[in-house]
Amino acid sequence: MDQKVGSAADQAYLYVRERVMSGEFAAGTRLTEWQVADALGTSRTPVREAMRRLVGDGVLRFQRNYGTFVGTCSAKEIGELFEVRALLESEVAGAAARTIKAEQIERLAGLQDQIEQRGPALDAKNLTRIAALNREFHSLIAQASDSPRIVNMLSNAVQVPLVQQTFRRYSESQLQRSFMQHRELIDALRAGDSAWARDAMSCHVRAARFAMLA
Repeated sequence: MDQKVGSAADQAYLYVRERVMSGEFAAGTRLTEWQVADALGTSRTPVREAMRRLVGDGVLRFQRNYGTFVGTCSAKEIGELFEVRALLESEVAGAAARTIKAEQIERLAGLQDQIEQRGPALDAKNLTRIAALNREFHSLIAQASDSPRIVNMLSNAVQVPLVQQTFRRYSESQLQRSFMQHRELIDALRAGDSAWARDAMSCHVRAARFAMLA
């Protein structure tokens, strides 16, 4: 692939993916190559490549005679995704408790301070801010686990638009509970207790599943 086309395709990939994950491109929204190309001021060729990659990643779906659109999930599919995430991410947390470094724990604590900066306010700006910090929080635990194969499997369950938008479904009390669960996870990791970390992460993910399906 030509380097310029590859660079433009990467730009188009990130442009679409970020807007799907944030909810700006809502589930069911039809996306055309012309639409994305026009927004980025590029040709259709790199956009076509980017959209194929996004379909392969499960971020977009292609339907004959309809086109490419932001995927939707049934309640059953959402439940299954969160079951897989609970199993995998709890194992990642358990592994992280054995290998995480002190500076990584302090970074988690700092991220959680930022997450709670505006409390459980449910306005769109705060939820978008929290979602980005939350991704960083969970990513740091994954990095600390030193379990690349499990983390790779986990990424397929986590990088689904509806999963990334969980906070948009929370009530204030559910968001506050999420904060407390993060604090418990930090305590478990600081204690080096794998069983505690696994249980704390499992409860955290299953609470998110309930919020999505309620």
